[in-house]
Amino acid sequence: MLLGWINDNCPHALEGKPWPDISIDDTTFATYKAYFREAKDAGFNAFTLWGLYCSHAWPVPLNSPEIQARRKFIDEILNEAHKHGIKALFGIGVYSWGFDEIIKHDPTCARNEGRMVYGSIVPDNGVAMCYHEPSAREWMRKIIDFCVKDLGAKGFGFQPADLGRCYCHDCKLLSDIEYYTRVTNETAAYAKSIDKDLILGLSGWGVEIGGPIENTVKLAKDLDFVTNVSDQSAARGRAFRKELAKKLPCSLGSLGGPVIVPPQRWDRDRWFFPHAALTGTNIRELGEDGGTAFEFFVGPLNNPQGELMLHFVGEQLQHPGARVEQTLGHVVDKLLKPKSSVGRKGIVDWLLAVEAAFVKGAGKLPGGEFDF
Repeated sequence: MLLGWINDNCPHALEGKPWPDISIDDTTFATYKAYFREAKDAGFNAFTLWGLYCSHAWPVPLNSPEIQARRKFIDEILNEAHKHGIKALFGIGVYSWGFDEIIKHDPTCARNEGRMVYGSIVPDNGVAMCYHEPSAREWMRKIIDFCVKDLGAKGFGFQPADLGRCYCHDCKLLSDIEYYTRVTNETAAYAKSIDKDLILGLSGWGVEIGGPIENTVKLAKDLDFVTNVSDQSAARGRAFRKELAKKLPCSLGSLGGPVIVPPQRWDRDRWFFPHAALTGTNIRELGEDGGTAFEFFVGPLNNPQGELMLHFVGEQLQHPGARVEQTLGHVVDKLLKPKSSVGRKGIVDWLLAVEAAFVKGAGKLPGGEFDF
């Protein structure tokens, strides 16, 4: 699969708005028309799109003029994905984000007793809904209903933890993993009750997937895949990840190591960091350990790294045991058409040398988000 915020593949710098800028226009559709064509050619079959209809705040009411005006562009994007046989999933927050306006409109769905965010308590809370409030459950279900029945969602990438969780006097009695398991199970089961064919995945930012295996098994009971975004399970050792993949009721996935995230305000040619060795090695090891899902962050095609890595990852996923140099050679032939095998080898060696030099200078790059 691919994933990204709606403008992560934008061919020009975006300035003047805080991240993530989810503004769309005719240029956005043109960008996706080209991107889906390349993605299909590279072998991808699904795409989790974040920010289709909101970043921090679903409007109230949900079916507002703002949403209807936006839908014209979103429907074009989704239809283009379908034309290329690419399943488009809606990325949404589960109790965790997207609820700023809903909480202002209906304060009963949240408790202003703080929230827990990546191990730290934030005192104010106008962001995360409360698991123990019935109105929060109603709002979460309204959003699922709206996305499936009105907007035509065929699946979801769930994010229950990225902006934290309610830490009121009731919720704080639950451990983080128990809290995230409850809200995920509840939301996933409801979604499947509407349409059993929905594809449901978990984007694991902020969720501990390197802990006891039985915890992740419970978390995943109604899901089709779990993306272990920072590869905590791999950090526990290959044997641990193999055992986890074997016991999970769904596919175990990865982002493939460091995720390259340049600022949206940067010109698209301001960086060039091919990372085939890092990502290719992660793909091979994930396959050997029994992982069968993979999400790759999109980038702009007019940056040579974006096009190169899109095709490299697509081919490597189809042949996870292939040597990185072999896959990279095929991609160089496909995109750059060198006149000889000597020319191909020279380009492949240079790409790997650029990557090795950058990694040597930057030090060990962590799994998950690597921000320039």
